[in-house]
Amino acid sequence: MVKINPADIERIEWVKSFKSGEKWFLKLRKQYGLKIGTQKNYALGLKRFCEYIRKNPDEIIADYKDALAKNVEAGVSEWNDNLDIFVPWAIDNYGLSRSRARDHFTAVKSFFEHNSSIGLSAKTPNVHTTSLTPTAIDTIREKILPFADIHTRFIVIFLKDSGMSQDDALRLNIGDIKDLGNGFGYIKTFRAKEGVDYETGVGPNTMNALKQYLEYRKREGGDVSELAPLFIKKTKIDERLTASLIGYMLRDLGKRAGEPLSSHRLRKTFETFLALGRVHPIILKYWMGHTVKGGKGDIEGRYIIPPKNKQLEAYMEAYKYIDINPKPDETALFLAEVRTRMSTLQPEQRQRFLNEITTAYRSRAHVIRSDKKIKELLREYSDCPDGKNCLTFKDINESDLLSHLRDGWRITHHLQNGKVIIQKD
Repeated sequence: MVKINPADIERIEWVKSFKSGEKWFLKLRKQYGLKIGTQKNYALGLKRFCEYIRKNPDEIIADYKDALAKNVEAGVSEWNDNLDIFVPWAIDNYGLSRSRARDHFTAVKSFFEHNSSIGLSAKTPNVHTTSLTPTAIDTIREKILPFADIHTRFIVIFLKDSGMSQDDALRLNIGDIKDLGNGFGYIKTFRAKEGVDYETGVGPNTMNALKQYLEYRKREGGDVSELAPLFIKKTKIDERLTASLIGYMLRDLGKRAGEPLSSHRLRKTFETFLALGRVHPIILKYWMGHTVKGGKGDIEGRYIIPPKNKQLEAYMEAYKYIDINPKPDETALFLAEVRTRMSTLQPEQRQRFLNEITTAYRSRAHVIRSDKKIKELLREYSDCPDGKNCLTFKDINESDLLSHLRDGWRITHHLQNGKVIIQKD
């Protein structure tokens, strides 16, 4: 959701008051649809360029066409220079970052392109950008979520599961998540920035968090119907959450957790870790509402993207890579059971148990015997501090004698009280 104020609206209307400005915005609308955010940013760039040139939009285009009529090459070169020099001027006069100044450059270049058959050829300024790293799944589970309340917990988990942009997610209503009945959910939506329809999924993490989130809203007297906003304000429970508030909530949570956090980082989490799950890159881009560079939207949607059921199969298979509650593998469960059973036994009984279990599970014998915890449990069997076998004596009842003889103990003396002294080398 784009935040726009009266000054932005006034600037947009100022651009439209000129023939060249109105033509520019109408052509942009025809090509990309009505995008208020684009109009806001482009209007600001053009207004500042007009300030730099000291002419209004119609005067600039008239001068440009006059220059082209005299000499095309010289005319393009002259206005390329004007646009190039505008960049450092805007940085110096408005304290812009190079990235923001480049946005102004792009706006002005677009203005010329849509008002003349011969556009400018000035090269877009280079800008060094640092790619945000994804938030690791372990970090989300162990460091971030312990500090989250029910609102921010649902936000973090949903964005991690769906890969949706902040603006797309904020437009959703509760009914937009279709419960598949198997712990997963399905979403079909629209990405305004790219002008494309797309689909994505959410997993058990989101569906469980959603249930708790809606129960809380219901207890507080909030609307939980299908048409109610999916994300709502904390203090005004039936009002849709805004972009500025969701940004603040995530930054504040990250600060308390000691980890950088944003909606974009969570989107990167989805992209990065599902890529590790070998999701086809075109399908992954589709799930995120991206268009493929150089691709043809209709062809991608109709011929490359598989049907819904196949997409969901791929998502469910890869979900383990973004699951904050992963299921341990069979070997881990098996070792945990062996450790637990061994820890309940007396030290002298553990070796016999280990021999029995490795005989019964020969294919896992090496894994069992090399387990660090199992080795530690076996060390308690010996009285030697270095863990090596050495002479060990103890007295036992005759009823326990047979099991000890099986474990390698031998009788050294019979006591008058009926007990037996045994020794192990």
